[in-house]
Amino acid sequence: MSDPSGMLDRLKVWPQHLLPQRLLTAAAHRISNSGALARPMIAGFRRFFPVDMSECVEPQAGFGTFDAFFTRALRDGAREWPAEAGVIASPCDGMLSQLGPIREGRILQAKGRDYSAAELVADAELAEAFSNGRFATIYLAPHDYHRVHMPFGGRLVRELRVPGRLFSVSTATTGVIDRLFARNERMVAMFETDYGPAAVVMVAAMLVAGIETVWDPAGRLRPARDVQRFDFASGPQLARGAELGRFHWGSTVIMLTPPDAPDWLPALAGGQRMRVGQPMSAADS
Repeated sequence: MSDPSGMLDRLKVWPQHLLPQRLLTAAAHRISNSGALARPMIAGFRRFFPVDMSECVEPQAGFGTFDAFFTRALRDGAREWPAEAGVIASPCDGMLSQLGPIREGRILQAKGRDYSAAELVADAELAEAFSNGRFATIYLAPHDYHRVHMPFGGRLVRELRVPGRLFSVSTATTGVIDRLFARNERMVAMFETDYGPAAVVMVAAMLVAGIETVWDPAGRLRPARDVQRFDFASGPQLARGAELGRFHWGSTVIMLTPPDAPDWLPALAGGQRMRVGQPMSAADS
């Protein structure tokens, strides 16, 4: 029996294959950094999306660009982090779309669709660390806070900038396009933690003007034509809760943890809203 809702999603997503993704994304970057367009864009955005400005830092003179508004910081104390040091916490605000075990190197994307950890991190050897480990995928909606924080403490050992497509990462798209997160442009950050190697992957999408990290003094936002790999012999040690990076417009964060890391809390499920600092595991595995 055919699935009418699935067919409708495919029809909605089909034009994305034809759209000039990079041209549209470059235009979004330019427009969002225009001071002249800041006020009307911010006002229009706030009319359509439920942005809670009471929890954010708003400059006295207002935001100079739409991008500055979109990457706004939280006020001190706006989020709480677990008291226990070993607990893994949500790195961002958003919707928990999927989580669970990594079985035979495969990660669940949506019902009936998966992709490999090796594809996601663009390195089969690195992906071995997550064999029989766990993953969690969080989707950031346009109105969400768009800075990403450390879900665990760790030392940065490697960053990969992976070129790719710029498909939307909406629920409809993830249910239709095979291997979506392994095909889209992304930044992979590898950390050495108390549990072993762990990763935070920030996935770009249509109109996402770039992915910024706190350790890059050059302010690199996009990858080159080929995969770029940066190894850190003495990378920064980032505490849980420290800012890791930010999306210039929004997308998706994927966490990968090794087998010795604590398991996800049984109460967590797809479709659940998450907030930065919300516990996702117990203190011990």
